Amino acid sequence: MVETGKNDHSSLTELEKLSARWDKIVFHAQGSPFEDLSISCLAKNTACRPWSRASAKIKGDTLARYIYLSFEELLEIEKLDLKQATHLLEICESTMLFMQESYDMGSLDDIDSQAATQRMRFVEEYGLYQDFPIALANLDTDMRELCQAEEVITLIDLMGFIDRLTEKAWIGGSCKSLQNVFAHGDEKGLCEYFPYRMGHRGFHLPEALSFCLNRLSTGDLHDVLEYHERRRKKSRFGAKPVKMPRVVETQLLEEIFQCLSYFGRRQPKLMINLHDSAYVSRELMFLNDPQTEGILYWLLHLAMGIFRPSMHQNINEDLSDITVDRNSKLHKELEKLLGDE
Repeated sequence: MVETGKNDHSSLTELEKLSARWDKIVFHAQGSPFEDLSISCLAKNTACRPWSRASAKIKGDTLARYIYLSFEELLEIEKLDLKQATHLLEICESTMLFMQESYDMGSLDDIDSQAATQRMRFVEEYGLYQDFPIALANLDTDMRELCQAEEVITLIDLMGFIDRLTEKAWIGGSCKSLQNVFAHGDEKGLCEYFPYRMGHRGFHLPEALSFCLNRLSTGDLHDVLEYHERRRKKSRFGAKPVKMPRVVETQLLEEIFQCLSYFGRRQPKLMINLHDSAYVSRELMFLNDPQTEGILYWLLHLAMGIFRPSMHQNINEDLSDITVDRNSKLHKELEKLLGDE
């Protein structure tokens, strides 16, 4: 005789069990603060594996894209295979678990208010520029891609983004380090990621320029270092000339132009001082790295010489190898800041 009261859950298929778990978790996820966050962001900051789709990057790959579909529709409409759909389920479960823990700790609104107050206290204490572009910060590739995907543009955007991540997901790596910097006012950590100078308020151009070198690939950096060394020997001993690495024109100069534009708008007198070689040398000495100082001295004069060649005649040979788009908005702005009067 069959026992009718016995739980029949064991007779469910694997797909039915996954579907039941999905229905339960999306009920809590719908309308949550996580809807507008990308799945890759949630996966990166939980204990789950990185999220990726089989095809190219999909626009609007946020949580809201999936949680209003049934588990079967994930397979049929979104064309996820079973492994991907299960992975998505695990990301959602981990995220919702963290949200529940956050609610247990207290009001998220109170936490937001406290975090905002802490951010502004941090900014004011160190004289930081709230609108400093994240594109010019010293972030690793993964962090830059995450900021780009989440449309995090400025320093204040990043501070708010890190706060939201700590409320909604477990974080690690650069995110955790940045969270510690912002939460505890860590000057040393601030110097690592932003052009801040120990003991000096605000951000500084030499430190920002040094980050341009950090963003180069290992091979490109080697080529630039080698070219600069050969260029230096050529000026001293008449060595055979070498071709300038293409990355100088395609990446380095463009990033230096962005630095000059940003700091030039905030510090108008700086643009005048940069025509003074002694001033430039003194400022670069704060980097405490003679090799980097030498390269940046050359690159800075090269960048400025494009707009005011009469003031930087020692780089005329290098200028002949460079072509810039004078019609771009950035270059027209720099012509006004640096051009001949």
